[in-house]
Amino acid sequence: MKVITRWGLCAIGLVASACGVTEVKVEVRGGDGRLVRLEAERLQPLFNRLVEPGTFTFSELNSGSYDVTVSAAGYVETKTVEVGSPSISGVQTFELSFDIPPGSNPEFKPTGTILYASTPTRVRDWDLFTVPAAGGQITQLTDTRDFEQNPQWSPDGQQILYTIGDVMSNIDVALMDADGSNAIRLTQHPESDKEACWSPDGSRIAFVSQRDGDIAIWTMNADGSEPRKLVQGRHPSWAPDGRTIAFTSGQFEGNDEIYVINTDGSDMRRLTTDKRFDWFPSWSPDGRWLAFNSERFGGQELMIANPANGDQIRITIAELTFEQDPEWSPDGAGLVYQGKMKVGDDGELMVEEISIGKKRPMGTYDLFILPSVGFDWDDATAKPILPVNLTNTDDRDEVSPSWRAF
Repeated sequence: MKVITRWGLCAIGLVASACGVTEVKVEVRGGDGRLVRLEAERLQPLFNRLVEPGTFTFSELNSGSYDVTVSAAGYVETKTVEVGSPSISGVQTFELSFDIPPGSNPEFKPTGTILYASTPTRVRDWDLFTVPAAGGQITQLTDTRDFEQNPQWSPDGQQILYTIGDVMSNIDVALMDADGSNAIRLTQHPESDKEACWSPDGSRIAFVSQRDGDIAIWTMNADGSEPRKLVQGRHPSWAPDGRTIAFTSGQFEGNDEIYVINTDGSDMRRLTTDKRFDWFPSWSPDGRWLAFNSERFGGQELMIANPANGDQIRITIAELTFEQDPEWSPDGAGLVYQGKMKVGDDGELMVEEISIGKKRPMGTYDLFILPSVGFDWDDATAKPILPVNLTNTDDRDEVSPSWRAF
């Protein structure tokens, strides 16, 4: 049993004294023999850690409601425990339990191919590349004077949707075969069209356009016909059931939040409610979870949410790193993202101070993969899981990953 305590004082009055204490026992069962994530920051500040399933005791608590969240590869759940006032003496225990269903925390074995955009940092010239998810030889797919960005595999992995153009002229949505051949433009509009993504059956495409003045999400047929405006926003992600699209928008609350909307424009729901920015939603393959990145903890961290009930958990515990634009592995057990995380010879993160008290990570954007339970860095005595850098270059930015199963 793990015991987490905070010292308290007996409250002594003239008539009676209350020297009892309260504690909460959180029991986590299951997990398929692997680490899970336990977030209990309301019970103890900064307690968000990868743990082995077991019983965790938090002591010296005030009365009130406390939320606790547990996550595994295919599981996220938040429960609330109501803590009463301490008794006059002794220990009053309140209990909370989580049962992770069998098979919800499979081993993460990266397979398949990751597609992405990359450019030298000194002279911007965006092209498309692929790299095996297990690491290995990088393959360049495009080599033109145009900018090729925001790539995404088609549902069958045989084609690539991307944007082509230049911010000084125009950007269009384009399509090519998986080997970089047979490129065609699907849109040819004077205004910018970008950030395209497929519907699950490959019949339609969602994209971001400014063609009517708004930064908005539009949909069109896979051949570029019948464009229709859906909602003001960006970063569209089409749900696996084909019925909804998750997206980012700052048009409705004054800051960037994550929303979900039906593909016919009905039933828009706000998923995040924080004053800091939340970006880049990404559906898990089974449609049960959304990964996204958030600024709410000081840097750029990854989170996972249950869109059905709003449960959310932070999974990268490192304020002096950047983790952005997550994409799920085809089996849902892992994530790939664009990030900045450079570790020095002393084992510490390499950061630079950009203003008094404000720091940012050094280095360029690389592609990292990790299990979907995330990693711990800040104040962690042990780091049993760390992200793997797939690209690891100092002279290029690698961004916008898309993951194919083969």
